[in-house]
Formats: sequence, C-alpha cells, structure tokens
Amino acid sequence: MLVQVGQAPFEAASVDNMRRLAEHSGAPGHIYPLALLCHDIMPPPLQVEKEIGEKRVISFHGAGLSIAPEIGFSEIAAACENPEEAKKAYAQVLYDSVTEQYNVLKSAIHGKRGLEASSPTVSLSQPWN
Repeated sequence: MLVQVGQAPFEAASVDNMRRLAEHSGAPGHIYPLALLCHDIMPPPLQVEKEIGEKRVISFHGAGLSIAPEIGFSEIAAACENPEEAKKAYAQVLYDSVTEQYNVLKSAIHGKRGLEASSPTVSLSQPWN
C-alpha cells in the first residue's frame, strides 16, 4: 500500500479492506509499513494539463526506501475493546510507522545526515557499501 504521508491519517476502513483481502486471499498475505522518498526526482507539475505530453522536469536527487517489520492485526486487536477500535488502532500504528520512517528518510536526504539519521527503530543502510 503506497500512501503519501503528511496529508491525512490512514483511513481505517481502507486499511481494514486491505487487511481482509490479504487474510482471505487463499495465500499468505503480509502488511509491511513502507516509506519511499523520491518526490524530488520528478515532482508533479505545478498545474494539471489535460493534454497528453505535458512537460515533466526530472532532476538528480537522493531517494530513500524504508521497510519496517510486519505489523500484525491480531496483536493490536487483542489490546482493544471492540472491532471498530481495533481497526482504528491498526491504521494508526501503520501510519505512525510510515511517518517515522519517512521523517528519518527526509532527515537523511534533505537534512544531509545520511546514515546518521537512523533512529532506534529505523536503521538506515546502503547495501552497496
């Protein structure tokens, strides 16, 4: 699930739909919080054009990807009093994880801190080093 962080919290009903799809797919399904920072490489145009062939500016810029460990619904639900509360709590836990990862990536790339931007829960690395 890809979501632009910073706009609004995750909608609990949408997150629950994804969770239920994974649960009932017939194959093992997992939900991992993921943050991808690549906006500066090709940001959206200042205005939307209806014609095909709009001008897009591509630039060289750092990008980052962070994937946190899987967050299971059952652990969150066990601490809640009812199913609606569990859905909201699960969406919030996922959102908080993605937000934290995204903030670490922004600090590493935009704040030019590199691997030093790592936190106790988000450890950055460069696999080619």
